[in-house]
Amino acid sequence: MRKLIATICLIFLCAGSAFASGFSIYEASVRANGVLGAFSAYADDASTIFYNPAGLGGLEGINITGGATIIAPRSSFRNLSPLGPMGQETKMEKQEFLVPNFYGSYQITNNLTAGIGVYAPFGLGTKWPEDWVGRGSSIETSIETIFVTPSVGYEFSDTGIGNIRVGAGLRIAAHGKVKLSRAVTNFSPEGTFALDGDLKEPAFGFNAGLQYEPTDKVTLGFTYRSEVTTEFEGDATFQNLSVGFPSSAQGGAEITLPASYVVALNVEPIEGLRTELDYVWWGWSSYDELAIEFDQPIPALGGSTIVNERNYDNSWQLRFGAEYTELPVKGLTVRGGIAYDENPIRDRYVDPTLPDSDRWLFSGGLSYQVTDYLAVDASYIFIRAKQRKVTNTHEGGIDGVYTTYANLPGLGFTLNL
Repeated sequence: MRKLIATICLIFLCAGSAFASGFSIYEASVRANGVLGAFSAYADDASTIFYNPAGLGGLEGINITGGATIIAPRSSFRNLSPLGPMGQETKMEKQEFLVPNFYGSYQITNNLTAGIGVYAPFGLGTKWPEDWVGRGSSIETSIETIFVTPSVGYEFSDTGIGNIRVGAGLRIAAHGKVKLSRAVTNFSPEGTFALDGDLKEPAFGFNAGLQYEPTDKVTLGFTYRSEVTTEFEGDATFQNLSVGFPSSAQGGAEITLPASYVVALNVEPIEGLRTELDYVWWGWSSYDELAIEFDQPIPALGGSTIVNERNYDNSWQLRFGAEYTELPVKGLTVRGGIAYDENPIRDRYVDPTLPDSDRWLFSGGLSYQVTDYLAVDASYIFIRAKQRKVTNTHEGGIDGVYTTYANLPGLGFTLNL
């Protein structure tokens, strides 16, 4: 019975992992999506608030940019466990998630600019058939977050060694929501467990950045984002589970979103062509365990708290993007990118709430200058994760092979006044 309640608690803890793993969302700007987020050195619109707040120091007047990206993940699972027919394949139900973003900046003086950004850096979800072989691990996981980031940037020009820009911002986790469900297959008839949770209160962190432009053809960038510790609480319900379970309870857990940094190089090798390479490091090793605490003792647990090891590894990404403006069509800019993303989850901890894997990303995008002030931006990203076979999984997982890919179209605008 203790293992059963531990497995139930893991569902909430895996919801946390959906925040702090491969479902982090780097697609924070439609224009930057076109170069796969390789934007921390160039960063010449208000979305620099996310990619590198130092870029604010180089913006003039009023800059507004916004848009949305649709994330459409697709995943399948081939069973290698004794819970069902060997080799049986199940497809995750199709879902689409709309991820919005909005940024605005205002030039206070010639060298000082302030701005604010609203975006969703962590989220997504999975939904499997209610009768599938892994229903005891997960049926549905849905997660939402919204961050607000007021920022400021300053440019030191005419230094004699090139332009230097610095910037910083306050990262505020203003909204968070999680919804989870799974079957409890240890009883006959089967029971069910569900959880609806919310961010208890706003959580805070910061980001800071530096850009160095030795010439107008080369820019170096560095961005640091701090950890953000969030606290979630929710209502858990237990149906058809009368032995050792209450009908409902409240539970809560702290989830620390890891620190990260970016080192970037942007070069203009020929007129009108900008290329950038970004190295992104994620400090996932800070996510070593999570504890869930109920507001009442759970008889089947023998207490009100359970601790679960996660033991994630640090990970990295390489992102390369290019943008070209010297086209026959006046006002048209085209973009493209390629990236490799190393996932931080060890095989033992992979489960259906987050079928993550190392992945390749490919992108294309364009902008069209409709007027002197307004441009329309569009982008498309294709993500192909490596097929991943997992065995000897933890109690919340299931042995098998995951195959995952995703399509991410986006549409937005940029306004310069």
